[in-house]
Amino acid sequence: MLKRRGFPVLGANPTEYLFFPPDLDKPFEDELYEMLKKYSFRIFIRDVIKKRHSFEAGDLLKYSTKEWVGRYIDFLHKRGVITSEGGESYSLKAEAVFSFGDTLEWFIANVFEREFSSPALWGVRLGGTSSGGDYDVIASIEGRLAYVEVKSSPPKNVEEAEVLAFLKRTEELSPSTAIFIEDTRLRMGDKIVPFFESLLPGREVERVAAETFTIEDKVFIINSMPDIISNIGLCIKRSLKTGPFW
Repeated sequence: MLKRRGFPVLGANPTEYLFFPPDLDKPFEDELYEMLKKYSFRIFIRDVIKKRHSFEAGDLLKYSTKEWVGRYIDFLHKRGVITSEGGESYSLKAEAVFSFGDTLEWFIANVFEREFSSPALWGVRLGGTSSGGDYDVIASIEGRLAYVEVKSSPPKNVEEAEVLAFLKRTEELSPSTAIFIEDTRLRMGDKIVPFFESLLPGREVERVAAETFTIEDKVFIINSMPDIISNIGLCIKRSLKTGPFW
């Protein structure tokens, strides 16, 4: 599908910046995927990456109880993702990981494949583009191309230039569906939606449900409330009822 559009794939599915070992076995991969469905676990992982050189359970209680953080730490320690530094202190084994972004892209690509039987690539680099060629996730849904931009930072850290870049990449790729995901439970209507309204004058931004919005059922803006998977499913359902991208 990408080659037919004139975009050779220069790279995809990179593993060097994942927080877990890239050679993980299938049972661990399945277990990790199920854990990443939990918003609290994703927040926990972000904090582990932030404090990667040294952390204790008490440092990671932003969205979880001490009991659940203890379970998360035990899960990662038994599987060699984190290392004990003595006492109750741990460190992240993957020293080159500074962001949750690549791991979140891996998870979203897996959501498309596991939940919606849709082949997906993540961390995609395309040739022949004028907009940079970096696409977080690209999937094939019933023969239709979908592009997903994944943000692991809260809305306050997202600027209009990033939304503009997403729209430019969308226009150049010309997918049937484009989804802008913020992995947050904060409102999208306060800051992110106004960016789209400003950059796409004359196009109505419609609220689909809660903090899920759409522009003509082609572009979607979602967060993680109530959860990413159901929100993506809603986007797919709406988009499959429409024609090609504008």
